[in-house]
Amino acid sequence: MKSLNTPVVHCLALTAVTLAALTACGGGGDSGGGASFGGSGLNAPSLANAPAADSGDTTKKTPDDGVPAAPESAVAAVDRSARPMELPDTVWPVNYKLWFRPDAALKTFVGRADVEIDVLKPVDAIVVAAHDLNFARGRTTLRKVSKPGEAIPLIPTPQTRGDFVQLRLNDGQIAKGKYLLHMEWDGKIQFSDAEYCTPEVMAKNPLCSAASGIFKVGLSTPEGVSSDAIVTQGETNFARQWFPGWDEPAFRHTFEISAEVPGDWKTVSNGAQTEAVKLPDGYQRVAFEKTPSMPMYLAFFGGGKFDILADTFKNPLDGSDMALRWFTPPGRSDWAKFAMEWTKVSMDYYYKYTGVSLPFKKFDTVAANDSYDNKPNTGFGGMENWGAIFEFADAVLTKPGDKPTLYSVTVVTHEVAHQWFGDLVTLDWWDNVWLNESFARWFERRTTIKFHPEYYSFSDYVLDKHNVIVADLKPSAVPVQRNLNDAGSFGFISPAIFVYNKGSHVLEMVQNYIGEEAMQKGLQIYLKDYAFGNVTPTRLWTSLEKAAGGKKVSEIGDSFIRQTGIPLLTVDAQCAGDRTYVSITQESFPNQNQFPASTWTIPVTLAYGDAMEKRETFVMSNNATQVELPGCTAVLAGPTGQDYYVSNYSAPSWSNLLAKVQNFAGNKPLLLNIERDAFRLLGVGRITQAQYDQIKGVLNLPAPLLAKTQLSQQKMAAVEAGGKEEYPHALRFQGKLPLRENQKR
Repeated sequence: MKSLNTPVVHCLALTAVTLAALTACGGGGDSGGGASFGGSGLNAPSLANAPAADSGDTTKKTPDDGVPAAPESAVAAVDRSARPMELPDTVWPVNYKLWFRPDAALKTFVGRADVEIDVLKPVDAIVVAAHDLNFARGRTTLRKVSKPGEAIPLIPTPQTRGDFVQLRLNDGQIAKGKYLLHMEWDGKIQFSDAEYCTPEVMAKNPLCSAASGIFKVGLSTPEGVSSDAIVTQGETNFARQWFPGWDEPAFRHTFEISAEVPGDWKTVSNGAQTEAVKLPDGYQRVAFEKTPSMPMYLAFFGGGKFDILADTFKNPLDGSDMALRWFTPPGRSDWAKFAMEWTKVSMDYYYKYTGVSLPFKKFDTVAANDSYDNKPNTGFGGMENWGAIFEFADAVLTKPGDKPTLYSVTVVTHEVAHQWFGDLVTLDWWDNVWLNESFARWFERRTTIKFHPEYYSFSDYVLDKHNVIVADLKPSAVPVQRNLNDAGSFGFISPAIFVYNKGSHVLEMVQNYIGEEAMQKGLQIYLKDYAFGNVTPTRLWTSLEKAAGGKKVSEIGDSFIRQTGIPLLTVDAQCAGDRTYVSITQESFPNQNQFPASTWTIPVTLAYGDAMEKRETFVMSNNATQVELPGCTAVLAGPTGQDYYVSNYSAPSWSNLLAKVQNFAGNKPLLLNIERDAFRLLGVGRITQAQYDQIKGVLNLPAPLLAKTQLSQQKMAAVEAGGKEEYPHALRFQGKLPLRENQKR
């Protein structure tokens, strides 16, 4: 998911004080945010291959015409005071048949589902996640696969806190076995009713007006004529506002999505459309192919009066063709031409890099909205729904004759990268969201640098790294991989500058250490071994180590993603005879971190030699180390300029290094990084103003690069002066979690 550049909700789950503040970011529970028992039933025509109204026949049912509700006595057996945890792993979904229908005003919708499930052992209840959904009374049933004609009534009982709903028998346990679970419900379409999301309501539940679950957007023509459409947003745990289910990334299963929508709409979902049948009431019923196994948050549906720009992508691996489409507001299909060509270039790159073809017949991108990104709590800039990306049109479409923006370039390749990193392989829990976002940011930067250097260069990447460093030294800094079991709120912030940007710089440093070829090979192993499954940092590091010829990656990666701050290396190089003896110490760069780190495992590369052409690489895990190099030579730490540490030198070592700067004259990113490191050191008193001026003068950076540097400093100063961190709202979080297995390893 592509993050926004401006904050939406400012709540950080870090301390007891902030945990108390997070109450305002809550929802569910007694405030009515969770699912409710009862509600209306469904009274809509059935769709072929879609879940029927009672899962037993295809006759229309009135709300009280289905299986009778079980006695209310079963509710008493539920411990409604229990805090929600992760969904239990005793029941696993296999295939989810989903049908829904919005009303004509696009304010509410009804839905139903038949879900193939596997109950792994006897359970007291089947637990699903649902937010602001009303279960139809008497319409939740269970059928054994071996006895499909016998419907067993279940009682949907929401827990007091959070979004979890227990589906229970009147008495006794649900036995181990394979079942078909039937559910019916209704819910609200977001952005549909100003009265529903009043300022008072939003103060208690900021998610009320979020672009989440099913939400309404406007499709505006170039002449300003607008029509309404609907799209869905599931990440992180918003799919539960659309349909009840296993809304956690570890639960991968297939989906068969169908809907009844206005007859003049064009529709899109993850799979290719298989049916579009006109109905007597002016609606149409549409159905889509079964998806690959994927987490619930990637399920997608979009419908409206779209225009379509169509093209074909040639698979470079096998020569096959894939249909490509961009869905745009009416009259704007030409505005998607740059985005279409860039999609094709990006896909060609990722196919060749990964060696993996996407498991779809088609690949769609939906671009919609008329300034909905200016509404409260839109919360994201683009979404990587598998096979059906969503983008905000006013950020990604380019009017013919205009120049595309940097954002319109990066957001396209970012979401395409997610089709492999996040969709094909998926994080196991949201503390590892960086496994999705850091990779998408890393590939976004690399592809833009490769194909559109006029928008973004390695010098920009250096400036981005130093912006991350500034944030990483503050009290608000959090690790890339946060331990979310100590957060106790319904809602929290996932700071993008760390999860997206810092993580991408750690990946760049790992690649500098093991090499580009090993990095690519390791990521191919990673995708092959865990395709259609879930991943952890350990699985990533192990895959890279397999390709890295014995180099250890896990200690390096973990020390940077699990700690805040940045290491400061101080280098002292002294010549004795025909040898150079290099002493290096590491410490934490002076910071305001709440939990500062003291030691990292750092891959260090030294440049040395008469022309600074030689390299010595080693891993430093202690506070001090010594390296012996041949010849009497100047020494430079981090010759790519991209490694995630700050380098300082003793006074003689600075002098020797500056005398060799002409050897790096063509490497503007490196020279910029030396200047930025010096600027950081000046700010904490490790060098004097005179030393900094000397360093800057010798480096002699080009005027355009200095201008970029000044703009970057001004931006960071403005952020600090405003007291706002650029950490966009990312997800809601349930309860206080036990330590997860991947955190124990």
